[in-house]
Amino acid sequence: MSTISSVNLPPKQKTAILLMSLPPELSAQVFKELGPEEVQAITMEISKLPQISPEARAQVIQEFLEQTNHPGMREALGGGGPLSGSVMTEPGGGTAHATAPTFSGGGGAKRPLDFMRRVDPRQLLQLIRREHPQTIAVVLSYLQPSQASTVLGDLTPQVQTEVARRLAELRKVSPEILAELEKVLEIRLHQALEEGAYSHTDGKETLLEILNQADRNTEERVLTGLTQKSPHLASDIKTKLCDFEDLNNIDDSSLQQVLRLTDFRDLVLALKGANRELAERIYRFLSPEVARALREDVESLGQVPWEEIKQAQQQIRNILRGLVTLGKIKFK
Repeated sequence: MSTISSVNLPPKQKTAILLMSLPPELSAQVFKELGPEEVQAITMEISKLPQISPEARAQVIQEFLEQTNHPGMREALGGGGPLSGSVMTEPGGGTAHATAPTFSGGGGAKRPLDFMRRVDPRQLLQLIRREHPQTIAVVLSYLQPSQASTVLGDLTPQVQTEVARRLAELRKVSPEILAELEKVLEIRLHQALEEGAYSHTDGKETLLEILNQADRNTEERVLTGLTQKSPHLASDIKTKLCDFEDLNNIDDSSLQQVLRLTDFRDLVLALKGANRELAERIYRFLSPEVARALREDVESLGQVPWEEIKQAQQQIRNILRGLVTLGKIKFK
């Protein structure tokens, strides 16, 4: 595979590299401001970018920072970036190269997610910032207070509020869920450390992450453009960009995984705007007591702003998309 190692590149390619370097939620905001032709051109560039060397990425970012006064982008791109230098923080305050990290294992009882207490907060943020707020809250509850406060402070305001609320309301988490979460995060950290900081970036995966953070209009605009230029790529991305209604198209085991990770309040709001067939399937899937309580909560809701319903459905959609990406979902 070829590697981009020089910044003597066309503007569209530089823009693609820059958007891949931003947090997905910020890239989604940029897409929202672009015209249809610009969106089409840049998404095509992102999807076909070859491997990017850290030096080229750093040069593109530096060039951009010299030309912009946008505080949000300067903050997102400044400060060394995620996994910078592949270095982890040791408990004593020193550093150790991540080629030999200390992960959980060995004899004796260990605290859940203990390995994350030795990871730099900026690395932690990159590992968990795309998770559901409930999952982030669980992770923060097992971190050192100084780590947790840094990660919480770097989340977007909307996610920050949701995570803080869920953290305050957090009760005991089952050992099974903690074990599954620990396994996923350990694998993710291993992969990130082995690949190095942005030494290899999959354009298609980055585009999916950006679209996961985009609003519906931006998502449709991007997919329409891709369908015209590259139908095969558009079809592949649409398969992974499943929506809330696709809960009706997955098997029982997959639905169980999604519901297990879903906040009850989100489920109540989401079902308020769900089609009857999907709502009834979820009610039938739950135990009679839980289904009755859920149905009563949904029916007792008065007029709810559509924006709140859509936001709750999007939270569940993001859980579904994350599980699809991990290969955990089977469609009927």
